[in-house]
Amino acid sequence: MYRILFSLVFFIVGLVFSQSLQKADLLYNDNKFSAYIINNTSYLSKEDLAYIIGSPIKWDNEEKIVIIDNMRIYTKVLIYKSQMLLGIKEILQPLGYQIKWNQNTRTITIIPPINKNKDHKANIKIEKNTNNTNNTDDKPKEQQKYEIPFINNGKNKEQSGVKPDQSLQIVFIPRSAFNEEYKVTVSDMKETKIYKGTYNAQSGYKFVIINVSQQNLSNKVQLYTGKFTLFDNRNTKYEYIEGLSSYVLQILMPMGINFGTLVFEIPEVSIPSKLILETYGSTPIVINLL
Repeated sequence: MYRILFSLVFFIVGLVFSQSLQKADLLYNDNKFSAYIINNTSYLSKEDLAYIIGSPIKWDNEEKIVIIDNMRIYTKVLIYKSQMLLGIKEILQPLGYQIKWNQNTRTITIIPPINKNKDHKANIKIEKNTNNTNNTDDKPKEQQKYEIPFINNGKNKEQSGVKPDQSLQIVFIPRSAFNEEYKVTVSDMKETKIYKGTYNAQSGYKFVIINVSQQNLSNKVQLYTGKFTLFDNRNTKYEYIEGLSSYVLQILMPMGINFGTLVFEIPEVSIPSKLILETYGSTPIVINLL
């Protein structure tokens, strides 16, 4: 039986995006479903996803996870008009489904895996995707836990020629990564045009504010703890603004922790993709932000 060992982690559930909800068609075999696109993430109702995979989907409200045939999956979750929506990619891709997007028709097409049986049942085997190539087997693997955000009624301005019909709140899911010397945790990330009510991003740009902690996992005193850089979805590299950031490099004793905030300025059209810590003599730590 696949079991999950939880370790309590410090994190802040504070990231709120005012984004638009847009509808799209999802095609599977000869069936059409109503999907939703929110902040570049596609969602489908729990019931429709259960039909596609041919297995019941349960929600564990205590652990904040999806359960499929006793397998546990961490996925993005929203509540829309009393309906639970789940991230399509996070549910279907581990099961071998292909997901194709047609921008012109705004249509999502789902292609079943090769091992899909005629009785509509899929051979389900799910392994947890950590998205962290720096983890080693002798290190504990942390799980992500968060509250379900709700989509609220409201009117938004038109964006990109598509009229949104709702406003919503999305919670950032904290994530960690580590190497042989350090563990880095991003507990919160948000985007804004104005920082602390005083500092304005230049035209066409926005601020990305990241709350981060760095822990010394080694048994030696660390004199230089490295440098953080941000990459966007175009793989463009950005340095944090020292005058606005509150993260100060300091000597870390064994198991010591340093907390702070990193502020980056990136183009409005860019999406924060990963935060990287580079140090001398150790493997870079990559924290995926998507």
